[in-house]
Amino acid sequence: MRRAIRVEWWKFRRSRVVITATGLMSILLPAMGLGFFVVAVSGGNGVLADKAGALLTAEGWPGYLGLVDQIAAVATFLGVGVVVAWAFGREHVDRTFPSLFALPVSRSAIAGAKFVVLVGWILTLSILISLAAAALGVVGGVGPWDTGEIWPGVARLSVITIGAGALALTMALFASVGRGYLPAIGAVIVIIAIAQVAVLLGTGGWFPFAVPGLLAVAGAEGAPELTAAQLGLVPALAAAGIWLTLLWWGHSEVS
Repeated sequence: MRRAIRVEWWKFRRSRVVITATGLMSILLPAMGLGFFVVAVSGGNGVLADKAGALLTAEGWPGYLGLVDQIAAVATFLGVGVVVAWAFGREHVDRTFPSLFALPVSRSAIAGAKFVVLVGWILTLSILISLAAAALGVVGGVGPWDTGEIWPGVARLSVITIGAGALALTMALFASVGRGYLPAIGAVIVIIAIAQVAVLLGTGGWFPFAVPGLLAVAGAEGAPELTAAQLGLVPALAAAGIWLTLLWWGHSEVS
C-alpha cells in the first residue's frame, strides 16, 4: 500500500491538471470574491453591481469572506471533480488499466492509494485557499486586521472547501464505471445544475451536493437553517462513494 501511495503521489504531483487546478483555485477563488466585494461596496450601477450586491450578506470581513464561501462552494466541487476524474479516468483513457491486473498490488489498493493522495491534496488546497483569502483581504483593503472576524470566516471557508472536495471524491465512481474522464466531468456539471434547482425548490438541505453552498450563506437573512442530519449527509455520501469505487476496482474486468 505504501508503494502504491508513493507511485500515485509521483504521478499526481507531476500532472499539469493538478498543478493548474491548484493554482487557479488557490488564487482565483479569493480574487473573484474580492472583485465581487469591491463591486458590491462601490455602489455602482449595472448587472454586475446588482449581482454582487445580492450576494453580499454583510459588510467588511464577514461580507468578503461570505462571497468567497459562495464561490468556493461551487468552484471547489468543480475543480476537485475534474482532478478526481483525471486521477481515476486516466487509467482507461491511457489504456493502462489492463496492466494493473499484472501488478502484485491489488487494484482496490491502487484505488485506495489514489484516494489517500486526493484527500491529502484537498486538505492542503483548503489551507491554501483560506490563507490566500485572508492575504488578499488585507492587500485589497477589506478592513483592518481583526482576528475575531477573520479567523471564524476562514474556518468556515475551510469547512466549505473540504466538504465540497469530499463530495467531489464521489466522481471517482463515475470515472471508473464510465471508464474515462468525460462521464465524471459530465456528472459534475449535471449535479451542479440539480443542486441549484434543489435550492430553489427549498429541498437543498437534503441534497448533499447543495449543502456546502447553503452553509456558505448560513446566517444570512432568508437562508435556510441546516440540521445536523443534513450536514451529516456530506461525509456519509463521500464515504459511500469511496467504498463503492473501491468495490468496483476490486471486482471490475478488463473491457
